[in-house]
Amino acid sequence: MAETYKRGEVMTPVEALKLALAKEEASINLYKRLAYEHKAIQDLANDLLNEEFEHKSLIEKKIRELTT
Repeated sequence: MAETYKRGEVMTPVEALKLALAKEEASINLYKRLAYEHKAIQDLANDLLNEEFEHKSLIEKKIRELTT
């Protein structure tokens, strides 16, 4: 999904946000897996998961603002 950029290459704001969104989605998947597989850290993983969902929502909102 995300493009690969070389050092010094300039991204548009929307491209940068899409890259950030991909990172948030990867973190969401990671924390879901951690919460499921490691009951000892389930509460922490769920807290971090909720933070990632909030970040994802903020990024999606900004992308909509910049593209409409």
